[in-house]
Amino acid sequence: MRGEFNGLKILIMKENCSAYYVPCFAYQLQLALVVVAKNHVQIASFFNNVTCLLNIIGSSSKRRDMLREKYYDKIIEQLESGGVSKGRGLNQEIALQMPGDTRWGSHYNSLISLILLYGSII
Repeated sequence: MRGEFNGLKILIMKENCSAYYVPCFAYQLQLALVVVAKNHVQIASFFNNVTCLLNIIGSSSKRRDMLREKYYDKIIEQLESGGVSKGRGLNQEIALQMPGDTRWGSHYNSLISLILLYGSII
């Protein structure tokens, strides 16, 4: 965004010399949170294990297909037993999401998808 030669900041400043650059505080906070999490041994180990698990499952199309099939069977079983309700937009397929360092929300989404698919993964 604020690259020295070709960043968005430079391009905008060329167009309008009175423009001000205001760094995004939320983005800086996310990056700081990721750095702190990586420097805390237990948290770094936890997210390393999550990433390894997601890599093991996601690296093989056969494993992804097996996970999708197990999750599908689990949903069918719950629908037949009345454990979950059915309707438009409900019981959508869930995919495992890899966490990224630039968005802390991606770590949250990874953990949510892992929790929802945990029974099928095991």
